Amino acid sequence: METSAIKDVILNTRKPVVLKNLDIPWNCFQQTLNDWLSCLDDSNASKSGFRFDCGSLRNGFRPQWERSRGTVNMSMINFYRDASTKHGHFKDNWASYSYRCIQELPKECRAGIDYGMFGFSDIGEDVSFWIGSEGAHTPCHYDTYGCNIVVQTHGRKSWLLFPPEAKLQRTRVPYEESSVYCEENFYSPAAYSSLIGVENDSYHVILEPGMVLVVPPKWWHYVETLECSVNFNTWIQLEIDTEEHISECLTRLIVQDYSKNLSAETLRHVFNPNELTKIDLPTSSDLQTTLQYLLDKQEYNKRQRQERSRYSSNYLSQNELEQLLSNNTNYIASVKKLDNHEFFCLMKTNSHRYDTSFNRSSDDEEENVQAENAINRACHPDQIQLMKNSLRV
Repeated sequence: METSAIKDVILNTRKPVVLKNLDIPWNCFQQTLNDWLSCLDDSNASKSGFRFDCGSLRNGFRPQWERSRGTVNMSMINFYRDASTKHGHFKDNWASYSYRCIQELPKECRAGIDYGMFGFSDIGEDVSFWIGSEGAHTPCHYDTYGCNIVVQTHGRKSWLLFPPEAKLQRTRVPYEESSVYCEENFYSPAAYSSLIGVENDSYHVILEPGMVLVVPPKWWHYVETLECSVNFNTWIQLEIDTEEHISECLTRLIVQDYSKNLSAETLRHVFNPNELTKIDLPTSSDLQTTLQYLLDKQEYNKRQRQERSRYSSNYLSQNELEQLLSNNTNYIASVKKLDNHEFFCLMKTNSHRYDTSFNRSSDDEEENVQAENAINRACHPDQIQLMKNSLRV
């Protein structure tokens, strides 16, 4: 399949698709997972191991937010050995070393990784890698920017996806810049009742080594590792992202301003752990400067009608896209839409992990609930749009 055709599919597909049977010339595909992880261990000069996030294989009725997780230090080889045999720490827990830039990897581990074969040679090393054991997962969310390209190199991962209009309960708590979470728990649902309304819009695929998943903008996704796995991804910046950057900047201003007088405990409830380290940065003044830059940039883009660092999207008609897909069925497959029965069977399986002892009372403490409700009201898309409109008067 020609690179230009792959690029056109990525930038124009309205639904998630899988690219398959591609000859991806990355060195990691020539290595076993054991060899690749051993190479990563060898690069750890201190020999102190790697800090993994970890969580229980059982869970309560809320999503397993990052604030409820722990950490464990171990070598990559010990991680792989114990996770593969469900020995030691992995009898009751999962672990992940995720959302890391490939610049952390030794040259031997990242050799050949280049998104140029997909039509995006300018990506360079703006690529993330994800390592996880069985049960490691990310609560359901959507990314506010870009188009996501995921390359599975080792092991298998389950992706449950929903379109932007799916009837999911969005929340900005826990707050993370560029990620919007939903309240629904797909890891250990207590009952079907909390999920009724989304069963008609669910798509599911199990990514295996060599498969490439394209997630269109703002598609919700719940991702779970089925066995020890490694995958890489990047987000392609689109021309339409400037609008979302403005929305996210306004959201950050609201959340940061509201949080000034919150207790340390409630701050841990409101912010994802990776955001807590930068809670005082940038300052409101910095954010306002950024906001003005984005507004000026948006006006400039309207005049120029293009921007070199971002890509146009949806420039093919639906008929042109369908023709492109039908001409390349050996290399492209649409992600399967589940029927209601299949969706609820999947949720029934996941519900076996539900355990009432993991329902955390701290989530119900009055200050935490008040802060969450206030932030969600203030950051509702309609409110953000009103603010954006007023800035343009």
